[in-house]
Amino acid sequence: MRGPDTPITGLRPLIAVVTGSVAVADIRPGDRLVEDLGLDSLEIADLLVAIEERTGVVITAEALAGARTVAELESAVRRLQCTAA
Repeated sequence: MRGPDTPITGLRPLIAVVTGSVAVADIRPGDRLVEDLGLDSLEIADLLVAIEERTGVVITAEALAGARTVAELESAVRRLQCTAA
């Protein structure tokens, strides 16, 4: 398990790998995970596993429910990192 990166730097590569079609440089904080980046339910599940492996943070259903954009997902990860510490 790696230590936490700056969320935008840490999550963008994970999102790019999961989508397989969006470059890291093209991912913006305001991008919507489903509508803009095209993640489907299986890719979102893969992304959550990748986030957990990278940060040690388990994204709960409650935290994910409010995360529609990259920035909102980053914020959820930060909050969960703080509560886990």
